[in-house]
Amino acid sequence: MRSGRLLLIIGLVLVLGAVAVGAFMMLKPSPAPPPAAEQVSGTPTPTPLPPDMVEVVISAQNIPRGTVIKEEDMAVMTHLFPKDLLVEGTVTDLEDVYGRTARVEIPRGMPILESMLTEIPGQLAAEGSDAAIQIPEGKVAYAMPVGRYSSIAWALQPGDHVDVIISLLLVEMDEEFQTPLQNKAEWCMNPLSEENKDCQSGVFGRMDMLPNGWLVRYIPNGGQWPQLITQLTVQDVLVLQVGDWPEVSPEQQEMAMAEEEAPPPEEQPPEEGQQEQATRPEVQPVTIVVTPQEAMILDYLQSIGARINLVMRSAADAQSGRRFTTEAVTLNYLMNRYDISYPTKLPYGVTPPISKLERIARNETAAQYGAQNAPGGE
Repeated sequence: MRSGRLLLIIGLVLVLGAVAVGAFMMLKPSPAPPPAAEQVSGTPTPTPLPPDMVEVVISAQNIPRGTVIKEEDMAVMTHLFPKDLLVEGTVTDLEDVYGRTARVEIPRGMPILESMLTEIPGQLAAEGSDAAIQIPEGKVAYAMPVGRYSSIAWALQPGDHVDVIISLLLVEMDEEFQTPLQNKAEWCMNPLSEENKDCQSGVFGRMDMLPNGWLVRYIPNGGQWPQLITQLTVQDVLVLQVGDWPEVSPEQQEMAMAEEEAPPPEEQPPEEGQQEQATRPEVQPVTIVVTPQEAMILDYLQSIGARINLVMRSAADAQSGRRFTTEAVTLNYLMNRYDISYPTKLPYGVTPPISKLERIARNETAAQYGAQNAPGGE
């Protein structure tokens, strides 16, 4: 009996203890919830790039020539690149690459240059020469010689837009004979005589009467002087290349130019009396993009020996495609435009007499056509 009562008491104590613990837990205040994370509105601040690095677009795989670069193909990606090794024309935005065609084979890991891309469809970009890819549809490339003065002191670079100024020397001609005037005349005292022994010849000239009533014939004192005329002709021409086309690809050429521009570790000053040798030739070819008709115009002008000078357009005019309207310049135009009067004849003069004007660029035609072929070259 005693053991049963003892067990009953122990069970009752355990039940009361459990009820007390439960009541304590229910009456105990619950801990406050952790504060919610603060919501920051707006775009998260990107991690700044190192000051000596720049993000460029590189090829993520080998890209064959003629491949249209698409975003879903993941053929390109961005990569950090040292600023001091960056080549001009390197693409820095992926959007500038998508949808364009590789006009050269681009190895994996190479930075993408603008010169590697074209808007031409893939199949056409994979065929033909590198120069042909750069010619817009409906245009042709035309090469012509330029010198220091006809190329804006060697300032021309691919991508520039230029206008063409020409100068011509004109002479009066007999329309039927197609020979320069004045004509030579032949008159005969007896036209029916054999072998025209009674005939005389000479310059036709013109007849006039002197104040005293004498009849005279004026003949030219020397040959006819050509008349110079200058005018602006072909306009808004794109420069495709200055100098000969390289045998290497454009990206290899630009990489090589970047290496050449890097200064050597220690540059030795030139020895006393040593002069720098000029490496640029007198005449260089320039390749321009024109219409087929403009190409024939320029070829005709070169064939007849016209003097051709290029003038560079501003970047603003090159973008707008503005056309200029000009008036041909002659001696009469200059005299009237700037109110130049013929000098009055005076009973005195300077000595020694001035019979020839010298220009600073007296041999600039030699720079354009070569010293041996230049008109009046010394």
